[in-house]
Amino acid sequence: MKPLGTIAVVLCLFAVGCDAVLSPATPSGVTTLVSQLSGSQEVPAATAPEAASAGSVSVSMTPTGGGAYAASFTIQVGGLVKAVVLPAPLDSGSVIVAGHIHPGAAGVVGAPVVPLPISQAAPIVTPTGSVFVTISNVAVPADVASAILANPSGYYFNLHSALNPGGVVRGQLIKQ
Repeated sequence: MKPLGTIAVVLCLFAVGCDAVLSPATPSGVTTLVSQLSGSQEVPAATAPEAASAGSVSVSMTPTGGGAYAASFTIQVGGLVKAVVLPAPLDSGSVIVAGHIHPGAAGVVGAPVVPLPISQAAPIVTPTGSVFVTISNVAVPADVASAILANPSGYYFNLHSALNPGGVVRGQLIKQ
């Protein structure tokens, strides 16, 4: 009876091991992407008085089910225009009017695929010439998330300002 019990245990362990190989666990957890941002990386480069703008972004991608993700962005940018440097209506400092993730290698411009909830109607105003903001729960569809996570350096993050509507800072994404 003992040899049969031992064989049964060995077969069970073998079956469990095979199941793990045939049905690997679905990856879970947060993936973090980062980038160093600058006005000189924009295409075309950001112009004065925001040309020296620079900062960073950290994007935390959290699975939400069905391959979709929720992204949280922590953005820090300095070198923007301070309040009362420009005449009205820009006298309150640089005004950030959009932010996105786009496909495209360095030097290549692509259409936005992950828009942030920043707009001319809901801008980020920078009276000190800098910004530090966290934007959470931005929906990223499954196909877009899959493409970004498979090749982060093929995507870039940028912010657009009223003075540089084509983009004030930009940087390629890197998996951390």
